[in-house]
Amino acid sequence: MKNFNEMFFGLIVVAFISLFSLNANAQTYIEYPDGSTYTLENSENVFISTQPVFSKKTYNTGAVYFTPVESNTKRDYVASPTDGTEVGSTEWCKAYVPWSEGLTFNMVTWQRHCDTNNDGTFGEGDSGWEG
Repeated sequence: MKNFNEMFFGLIVVAFISLFSLNANAQTYIEYPDGSTYTLENSENVFISTQPVFSKKTYNTGAVYFTPVESNTKRDYVASPTDGTEVGSTEWCKAYVPWSEGLTFNMVTWQRHCDTNNDGTFGEGDSGWEG
């Protein structure tokens, strides 16, 4: 009877965890070569093509119409003061705001190259500091 109770409890735990994992959502965003980004809305489709893309519409009469899909020119990128500077340089370390983007490649780079004494700031105690 003990094994049955353990198995039943285990199934309840798995079912409970599954309910929360079904509700997990991730925000999808696109990074463009110029450094700009665009965040997709819910149910927004993405098409990546070097050729024209068309939308197909079929009518009850049997007629089929193809219309070109316009390229997305929207961006929601906000320029930062570190744009145009070399990542890890003294200028970049001074301009970068730690944790402003969350845990990203830039944040890890800042921790590794800028905050060498691990005090949470870039200053005189760090090896790359040049005043």
